Amino acid sequence: MEKQVERRSQTGISWRSRLLPARVRAITSMEIAVTGIVACFLSVFYGLNLFRTFPSEALQLVAVGRFAGALGVVTLVVILRDAFPLWLAYLGALAELTAFVYFVGFTVDHEQFVFRLQEFPLIALYMAWLFPSVISRMTIYPILVFTLTYSLLFGPAVGTEHQNGLLNVLSLVFFTVVGMFVGSFVKRKFKQQTEIDVLTGAYNRRALGRMGDAALAQGRRQNQPVSVALVDMDGFKQINDQFGHAAGDEVLRGLVRHLKRATRKNDVITRLGGDEFVLLMPQTGYDQAQQLMERVHESSEHSWSFGVATAEPDDNLSMVILRADRAMYISKRERAEQRD
Repeated sequence: MEKQVERRSQTGISWRSRLLPARVRAITSMEIAVTGIVACFLSVFYGLNLFRTFPSEALQLVAVGRFAGALGVVTLVVILRDAFPLWLAYLGALAELTAFVYFVGFTVDHEQFVFRLQEFPLIALYMAWLFPSVISRMTIYPILVFTLTYSLLFGPAVGTEHQNGLLNVLSLVFFTVVGMFVGSFVKRKFKQQTEIDVLTGAYNRRALGRMGDAALAQGRRQNQPVSVALVDMDGFKQINDQFGHAAGDEVLRGLVRHLKRATRKNDVITRLGGDEFVLLMPQTGYDQAQQLMERVHESSEHSWSFGVATAEPDDNLSMVILRADRAMYISKRERAEQRD
C-alpha cells in the first residue's frame, strides 16, 4: 500500500508541475496589452498635438511632457510586458483626468474641450475594467462632480459657443456611468469565465497560479509566511459509483461551501482538479495553518484528508503544493492504517 501511495503521489507531482507553472498571468497580460494600445493612441495624439501653436511656454512644456509620458508607457510595456506595474497605468489615467479638469473647467480651448468630453467616459470604462470598483469609483466620480460644477458655475467657458450646459452635463454623466457599469460588468464576467470553477464556485487552477505567485512574491517582500493546504476527498470514487455523478457533484459543492464558511476571508479556495482542492493561506505559518485545517476538518460533515506546507524562500507555487501533496498522502495512509 505504501508503494501504491508513493506512485500516486509522484504521478500527481508531474501533472501539477505542468499545470502550475511558476508564473501564470492570463488576465494581467490582457490588461497590459490594452494599456499598451491606449498608450500608443495617446502617443500619436500628443505627438500630432506638438505641431500646434501654444499660448504659453508652460503649456508647450506640458504637451511635451504628456507625449513623453505616453511614449514612455509604450516603451515600458514592450520591455517589461507582464512585469509592467499597473500603478503606472493608474498614474497615466490620473494624468488624463487632470487634463480633463484643466481643459473643461479652466480654459476655453474648444478642440481640447470637445476631446476631453469624449475621452472621459472612455477613461471611466478603462479604469472600471482595470482596477477594483472602489478605486475606480472614488477616482472618477469626485473628479466628474468637481469639474462639471466648477465649469458650469465659474469656468471661463460659461457663455461661449461650445458650452451647451445641461445637454453636455447629461451626456457626460450618462456615458460615464454606463462606462463604469460596462467596465465592471465585463471584468466580473471575464473573471467568472476564466478563474471560477463552474461546478463548485471555487477558484480554478488559473486563478490559483496568479494569486499564488502574487502571495509568494508579497510574502518575500514583507517577510511573511505563506502556507498551502491540499485537500483530497476520501472514497469519492465509491460515491460516484454507488450514488451517481450528480451525488458526487453535490458532495464537491457541499465541501466548497463548508470551506468558505469555515476559513478566513483572505484564504483562497481553489479546485485543483477532480476531488482535490488547494487552500492558499497568505500571512500564515505552518502551525497556524495546521490548526486551522484541523478545526475545519473536525467541523465538516464530509470525509477528506489534507496536508499542509509552508513556502520556503526559494519555493515556487508548484513546490509548495508538492510538499502539501506528500503530507496529505501520509495523513491519508495513516488514517487507513488506523481503520485497518
